[in-house]
Amino acid sequence: MELITANSIHWLKTYGLLNTKKICPSCVASMREVAKNNLSDGMIWSCGRPCRKMISIRKGTFLDNSKLKCEQIIDILYYWAKGDLAKNLGQECRIANVAVTDWRNFCRDICAEYYIAQNIKLGGPNRIVEIDESAFVRRKYNAGHRVKTQWVFGALERDTRRCFLVAVEDRSADTLLEIIQERILPGTTIISDLWRSYNTLNQIGYRHLTVNHSINFVDPVTFATTNHIECLWKHVKNRNKRENGTARNLLQTHLIEFMWRYEFKDEIFQKLLEQIRHLYPCV
Repeated sequence: MELITANSIHWLKTYGLLNTKKICPSCVASMREVAKNNLSDGMIWSCGRPCRKMISIRKGTFLDNSKLKCEQIIDILYYWAKGDLAKNLGQECRIANVAVTDWRNFCRDICAEYYIAQNIKLGGPNRIVEIDESAFVRRKYNAGHRVKTQWVFGALERDTRRCFLVAVEDRSADTLLEIIQERILPGTTIISDLWRSYNTLNQIGYRHLTVNHSINFVDPVTFATTNHIECLWKHVKNRNKRENGTARNLLQTHLIEFMWRYEFKDEIFQKLLEQIRHLYPCV
């Protein structure tokens, strides 16, 4: 077995992503790892006599259905967390574009499962949340074929790195208020621009402050500003541009990926490993 493969397997075990022990499903005896040089992993779980059953070391782990080498998978996870683009990731990990796409989708699914399970709500009493909407897909300079504008609604909690971004069909009050009530706690101070869909926020349990962007960026009386979420849009769109845009049907998964990167800024790789371990416990 190659040293790099052996080290990769040891690394995966250290992080709880591969089994360190295995019970034979046939005879319930403890299995042991044996060298198997004709396999890419170089080893396999083996049961002694009389069972003699053999099982891949990947069985019952998140690697179960992958044909890539362990070291390649570690590299993919690392370079994805680092933020490398798809073409760079393929070159760094020496794998085909199809595999790159599959594993990038896997990482985004991991992010999505985290937010679904956590059901995170922003704000609360004495907390401030800025809200805004931004267009992600539209005709440039009103030229070209007609394209339906794709709006994204976002919220950012002040003094934390928690946010949410949701692709929406429209900016109507019915659409936006439903999301606000679902994801922002009552008692929150919400700051927005003067978009009419927000007019009733004071009546449904929120303290609502506004800023008139046609006059100033910071309200001179309440000092309300949406500068933080405006800055967030800049980061989101810069990443979208680096990816050469995003297909409309994949936009929400890319928004979720950005939320993950923004919230866990300095520990993206560690959080990714934690979530994989949580969703794919070794059995």
